[in-house]
Amino acid sequence: MRKRDQGIKILGRFYMALCILFIMGPIIVTIIFSFNLDRFASLPWQGFTLKWYNEIFSNKDIMASLRNSLFVGIAVSLTSVVLGFTGAYGMRHWKSKLKAPFTLVSLSPLMVPWTLLGLALLIFFNKVGIPKGLLTVWISHVVFTAPLALTMINARMQTIPKTMDDAAWDMGAGDFYTMFLVLLPQTFPAIASSALMTFTLSFDEFIIAWFVCGFETTLPVYIYTVIRSGIKPTINALGAIVFGFSLCLISLAQFLQRKKDNNY
Repeated sequence: MRKRDQGIKILGRFYMALCILFIMGPIIVTIIFSFNLDRFASLPWQGFTLKWYNEIFSNKDIMASLRNSLFVGIAVSLTSVVLGFTGAYGMRHWKSKLKAPFTLVSLSPLMVPWTLLGLALLIFFNKVGIPKGLLTVWISHVVFTAPLALTMINARMQTIPKTMDDAAWDMGAGDFYTMFLVLLPQTFPAIASSALMTFTLSFDEFIIAWFVCGFETTLPVYIYTVIRSGIKPTINALGAIVFGFSLCLISLAQFLQRKKDNNY
């Protein structure tokens, strides 16, 4: 019986390794060929080089789109965290039968396919006369990142006893001081985690940005426009950098989330 359990355990590990290899395989190949001396992603290996990484930083179009993505990502992250925190605080003290429907409506953008959401936002901006650019990308990304931040922050805030609010009010603190001096420190790990997560989503998002960016392209949109004429070695290098950057942010977000769970 023990041998059977051990065999099942080994088989399960082998299956998980195959799943990880299947998921990570294309990314691993991209990273490997980003160091290949040959201009074409093909075997045999022609030699190791950092030439394609150097070309990234000398390409003005890539750097401009990178700055756009960083600017939009930071703006989206800050906006989503503010909306998520204030929304979670309001829901914490909202006693109404409309609370459940309001929560459902608030999370509805996460349930809509991004292609339909991007098309709807494009039609909306055209109707109200807002020109396409980084402003429209920022607004569009907040539409789906703010509900995510609200969910993450609200999940943490619901674990904080409301007696802490009552104690702060009894000692003379108003709603403002209670929110920022009592609840904000308690929810900070969730806030930091949601900030990193929303930044990563905005930085990597392509579909909605492609609909509403206009001539001010973000990095994913730039990559798409380039690969339409063929995959270049610099795109492999750029993909490797973006993957590593996103992986670091997500790992840090998960670390903060686990730290929060361990502390409470």
